[in-house]
Amino acid sequence: MNEELEIRAEVKRRRLRAVEIGIVDAVFRLFQERLRVLKSGVDVRELGLPDTVKGVIIADQHGKYVPHSIEVLLDERAYKFLFIEIWPSSNDRDNEGEGQTIRSKLRLKSGGDLLLELECSRTTPIFGRHGYIYGKELRVDRVLAFVEGPWVEQIKEFVGQVFVAEDRQKAEIREEEKQRDLPDLKKRFGI
Repeated sequence: MNEELEIRAEVKRRRLRAVEIGIVDAVFRLFQERLRVLKSGVDVRELGLPDTVKGVIIADQHGKYVPHSIEVLLDERAYKFLFIEIWPSSNDRDNEGEGQTIRSKLRLKSGGDLLLELECSRTTPIFGRHGYIYGKELRVDRVLAFVEGPWVEQIKEFVGQVFVAEDRQKAEIREEEKQRDLPDLKKRFGI
């Protein structure tokens, strides 16, 4: 096998590995549900971040091709999340009346090293029939870079700490809903 094929096979294996071990979902969820909304001047104590967070630095730089940067000092290691949206030109409409696809990159760096890079996209909201506005949420399309290391477990543990109370509450609500539906199910099915 030649070198190019070996490299491409290894890249494919590492892309799959990033998804399999859950780091793609963990980083994306953390950014999407907690970090993306942060602006300078926000009191980060209100975000319910765990005590392992020693500081958060937010760089609000908005504009075309300018990254939104959030640096989280976790224990003794700083992780920088960079989000870059690349807006298409007005000539780049997908199909008439279907909005535009906005590509973006979510990068995770530490100490200047790129640890993970995700290619993301979303479709801009548009007017549909009957005047409704609709659009798609940001989604991960593929892994562009992944270097496995001890940081993976640290980030996954951190994400678990951030969402543990929220996930527990959601699970309790689901269980309560199931229990409320039980008498109705028994009645409807003659049980």
